[in-house]
Amino acid sequence: MDVLILGGTTKARQLATRLIGEGVSLCTSLAGRTKSPRPIPGPTRLGGFGGIDGLKEFLTHHEVKVMVDASHPFAATMHDHAARACRDLNLPLARLAPPSWRTQPEAASWHWVNDHDGAAQILVEMPDTILLTVGRQPISHYLPLGPRHVIVRCVDAPTEDLPDGWTVLQERGPFTLDREREIFSQGVATLVSKDSGGTDLDPKLTLAAQTGVHVVMVSRGSAPGWGDELSTIDDAVQWVRDHEPSSAEK
Repeated sequence: MDVLILGGTTKARQLATRLIGEGVSLCTSLAGRTKSPRPIPGPTRLGGFGGIDGLKEFLTHHEVKVMVDASHPFAATMHDHAARACRDLNLPLARLAPPSWRTQPEAASWHWVNDHDGAAQILVEMPDTILLTVGRQPISHYLPLGPRHVIVRCVDAPTEDLPDGWTVLQERGPFTLDREREIFSQGVATLVSKDSGGTDLDPKLTLAAQTGVHVVMVSRGSAPGWGDELSTIDDAVQWVRDHEPSSAEK
C-alpha cells in the first residue's frame, strides 16, 4: 500500500476519493467512535492500532510509503502517535486540517478556552439556553453544570446520565443556516464549539454573530513536531504525488 489515511473527517473522505480516482493504492483507517460512518471510497480499516508500536507494525507490515493524518483536529492522541511512529520509521507524514478560525474577524469576540474543563467553568457565568456542539465524548466535562437548560447536539447519543433540563439532538452535519435558526429559536443564548476550523465560519457561528449569542470556543492543541502541515485537498494530493515512490522503487 502506498498511502495510509487516518480518516473520520470530510477532508479524509474527499482525499480518498481524489487519490482513488488517480489510481493510488491506499487504505483509510477509522477509529470506530461513530457507529454509522459515512461511506468512504477504497479499502478501509476500523479500530485502533494498539498504540505507537502497533501503528509502526502496521506501517511496516503493509509497506506503507506515506501517511496523511486527516483525523479530526482534536484527535490529539492520534496526532501524537502518528508523528512519533513516522518519525521513528523516517516515514513522510502530512497532517491535513482546516485552518483555525482564530483569524476570522468574529473570533475576537469569542470566549476562548484551552479545554473542555475550561469551557465548563466559564459556562457557569453564561446564560441559558446552552447549545453544546462538541460531540458526545467530552460531555462528562460539562455534567457539573447540573440541571440547566442545555441542548446537546451529536451524532451518537451520550452514554452518561444527563442532568434534568438537558436534551439531546442526534443529528449529523453539515448543517444549513435554516436548520441552525430552528435550533437557535429554542432560546439559545450560549454556543459551545471546538475550533474545527475552515476558510469560512460554520453556519452556527455566523448565526451567533448575527444574533448576539455568546460563543465559547475550545482551542486546538499544538501540532506535533514531525510532518508537514496542509490545509487543502489540492495541497494533500500534490504532497502525495511529490512523495510517491518512483516505478523503480516500487
